[in-house]
Amino acid sequence: MELRRRTLRHVDQAEYDHFLKYGEQAYGLTPQEIKGYDHELGEERAFDSVEHSYPEDYYFDIVEADTIVGRVLLLKMGHYFQLDFMVFDPYTRRGLATQAVAEALTYSGVLDRHEVRARVLEQSPHASFAKRILEVNDFTSTENYYVKGRRRRYSLQRMG
Repeated sequence: MELRRRTLRHVDQAEYDHFLKYGEQAYGLTPQEIKGYDHELGEERAFDSVEHSYPEDYYFDIVEADTIVGRVLLLKMGHYFQLDFMVFDPYTRRGLATQAVAEALTYSGVLDRHEVRARVLEQSPHASFAKRILEVNDFTSTENYYVKGRRRRYSLQRMG
């Protein structure tokens, strides 16, 4: 397994098919949002989302044998980063997401300064797997999400 960083948020046919199957249940996407992805894919069946890409975000492809088998995203949300991850059906249950999440957190270094949060929707068919992946990566369950790290609120300087 290899983790490859992209500078832009990338969506392709494999991710779109994943969203078609699980988008509403697992990610809270509306049918209109999913239809919007289909429109954006166009004839190429892939697109880089310039308007939804930010330099402080991290976009990773999970790659195995030169095939993209999933994604890990770390998105800056004000004072914390939101973690999203997916592994496409033919590649699940092999530990790829667990390893990819660990590597993305290490590579990005976001835990040095920020809290990382991940939300798992209870109705998701992957809820038990997602929770296990987060727990193995030392996330703690709170009322509404899983969390790792802590927000650094102040930087102290001595005057003098």
